[in-house]
Amino acid sequence: MEKPAHGIERPLVIGEEVVVRIRGLKKAFGTNHVLRGFDMDLHQGENVMVLGKSGSGKSVLIKCIIGLLEPDAGIVDVLGQDMLALEHEALDKMRVRIGFLFQSNALYDSMTVRENLEFPMRRHMVKMNTAERQERVMRALADVGLEHTVDLMPSELSGGMRKRIGLARTLIMRPEIVLYDEPTTGLDPITSREIVELMLDLQREYGTSSILISHDLNVAKLAANQVIVLHEGTAHAQGTYEQLMHSTDPVVRRFFDSL
Repeated sequence: MEKPAHGIERPLVIGEEVVVRIRGLKKAFGTNHVLRGFDMDLHQGENVMVLGKSGSGKSVLIKCIIGLLEPDAGIVDVLGQDMLALEHEALDKMRVRIGFLFQSNALYDSMTVRENLEFPMRRHMVKMNTAERQERVMRALADVGLEHTVDLMPSELSGGMRKRIGLARTLIMRPEIVLYDEPTTGLDPITSREIVELMLDLQREYGTSSILISHDLNVAKLAANQVIVLHEGTAHAQGTYEQLMHSTDPVVRRFFDSL
């Protein structure tokens, strides 16, 4: 494993297989052209972070990847499947292979932690019996260090705990790819670092590949193998955190000069 100066291990071996390939992606809302020909690749075992200011189109991008939004043009190939050509049933099956951690965590307020974690399994794993579901729930909670919260309501949890439960629910289906939408928003610096460390620990355990959407350079520094700067709807610049940190490009410098 690679161990950078900041002390968090990141995967050293990245596979040659491209698990997400995006070419010429375009999406507009009326006259607002959010994505204007965005390109990117995600390799097996890799963490790619898409860095952009608020309103730059980061969340639109991942919603296009998972099929929650239909692009106007372009190619979205995920795990060898053309996402734009899939019918509803096939798209639903693909989404089981793609975990999505929403910025808001998207926990159901009326359900306990247990019920929140059971929900995707009840929907997508109808043949799984009660004992198997319970075993997986407790394993998922153990992964995030929150076994004691199993019968609590989301309102009884702190922001960091809700983020951990959201992560547990994302990973309970054993996805091959995980999309993180602003995973540290609203968290204090210590909790943010803990969440990133947990994300990386679970990635190593389950062998996932990840796309991280954020404006937080600390996430890029701690977690990303590659960073793509999303600017005016395109992949304006790409490189490691260290490479971009030394860039003289004024668009890239705006992020680093604000540190």
